[in-house]
Amino acid sequence: MGNYCYVPFDMESDGKEFRTFTLLPGLKEQPLECLLEHGDIAAPPVYDAVSYVWGDPLDSTEIICNGKALTITTGLAAALRHLRSTSARKRLWADAICINQNDTDERENQVLRMKDIYKGAREVFIWLGEEREDSDKGVAVAKDLARAHLQFEECGGTLETLNFDDENVRRLFGRFRDPLEFPRLSAFATIIRRLWFTRVWVVQELALATEATAHCGDSSISWDDLVVAITVQDHLNLWLSDHERNAYVFILERARRERNIGRDLLSVLFRYRILNATDARDKIFGLSALAESENSEAGTLRPDYNVSTAELYVAVARKILKDSEDLNLLSVPRRFLGTCPSGLPSWAPDWSNTRLTAPLGLVNYSDISELAFAASGPSRPQIRLGDTDLALLGVWGHDVDRIASVGTVLMLERLPRTNYHGVRVPKCAFVLDDWSRVAELRKSELYRSGEPIRDAFIQTLVAESSHESVETLRSQLDILERYAVIARWVSFLPEFLPNWLVDKIVGLVHAAVFRGRTDRMTLNFRRHLSSLADRRVFRTERGYIGLGSALAEVGDEIVVVQGAKVPLILRARETQWTLQGDCFLKGIMQGEAYHEDKCAWMWIV
Repeated sequence: MGNYCYVPFDMESDGKEFRTFTLLPGLKEQPLECLLEHGDIAAPPVYDAVSYVWGDPLDSTEIICNGKALTITTGLAAALRHLRSTSARKRLWADAICINQNDTDERENQVLRMKDIYKGAREVFIWLGEEREDSDKGVAVAKDLARAHLQFEECGGTLETLNFDDENVRRLFGRFRDPLEFPRLSAFATIIRRLWFTRVWVVQELALATEATAHCGDSSISWDDLVVAITVQDHLNLWLSDHERNAYVFILERARRERNIGRDLLSVLFRYRILNATDARDKIFGLSALAESENSEAGTLRPDYNVSTAELYVAVARKILKDSEDLNLLSVPRRFLGTCPSGLPSWAPDWSNTRLTAPLGLVNYSDISELAFAASGPSRPQIRLGDTDLALLGVWGHDVDRIASVGTVLMLERLPRTNYHGVRVPKCAFVLDDWSRVAELRKSELYRSGEPIRDAFIQTLVAESSHESVETLRSQLDILERYAVIARWVSFLPEFLPNWLVDKIVGLVHAAVFRGRTDRMTLNFRRHLSSLADRRVFRTERGYIGLGSALAEVGDEIVVVQGAKVPLILRARETQWTLQGDCFLKGIMQGEAYHEDKCAWMWIV
């Protein structure tokens, strides 16, 4: 039969040419066969697009394309088998078939056309993978949640007003708190953990889609209903609702909801930084369609697979600093596990870092532009970028304090499980004892600001960004401390105990610790605890309590930089400095410690 050879695009088409393929009908066990043809993006045929995860490129199979053999990944082949009709032809677009992957120039040019390709599709089929782990039950419960919400809307309710204190909520959603529903909700949570939700390329594929439907095996659900179900599960804190994992869906939905709103380059890169790509350079190139037009025309965003990852990331960082009126770039979370691209300076974000760390005082799906502090007052940035040494950044600032003690880093993946058959332990409860020790909560003296030290501590945990009253925050700290008792018990339990027995013990401890109390953590408070992930509480030599990055260590300097909204943590390296991250320092977040007459040039490498 021979192998398929791509017909090159017409050099005179001005890059408007693209390919679609017609998937021929057949039964699932029959070979996949398609007809590939060229078309004009400006006047395309009616087609649907496929959004899927490539998977292992070595895990491949062959299909028949124009009578010849064409190799594609087994993931795409599985998607096509489920999408194929037994009687009708379907015209589709999928990158592995419609783009010659062995032609670098063609790949680079077609990446620039992705915006038009997905916007021009009638519908985008999202392929999440084959049916497994009862995913059919997960899709079914998602549809039930969406239907219940539709009834709630007919009663005048909205997603924002979901609360079990509402009689209509209890009537429509109460059954989902029944343990009999836990297996279905567990299956739904498993679906949300599928790889598709974590890939950077799906952002523009979903954001630009006119209609989108998620397919999991033979089950399917509209994207809109899927988002409603996840939002309901998240807001009502239903069984196995993973707030961190749900953030991936909310970030993707925000891209879809705001697709016609232009975003600056930093906002786009920061918002989708938690998504992954096989090629680290695609963390830039894969988002080009979502940046504002002036940025998407910049050389730093035009796909060029001849430039190294570090060179690309430095060029992007320098461009952002030149174009910005703030220094929010320096607040992008640093990598503290794994390896950075070789040659990347500490001040240039490593966009290949996919850890879910929220901006200080904000929730997981907030933009970095929403930072609400003014640590350097109303000052504007003053920076210097190296001309010959591109890795050098000069900032105008001064040190205000030094870290004296640090607490344990809250690393979510190193915690024991947090759900115990109806008892959900807040993640920060597992480090609360250690953080309380660092903050010296047992001491009775007042904080530097004159307020009770417990008030300063809880304000630090939420970075002064919760809208709750002081009295409510005090009660929330009391609840957290009760959960910390449960966390202590969990840490003492032998690992060999079966899960059902651990669940039983935790349930008994929970009943004893709360003694029938009905107060609970508020949604607003829970959301703001999300910025604790990958951070640690610290105390300074002058007695301030702070919340810093995982890289913060004893001896690091707290520095206020002209034009920066938050203090920075810098570490001395001979006559230069390395950036360890930003921080919240209770009492200096509105310019109280910034003195321009103390500033000097500080060079960060």
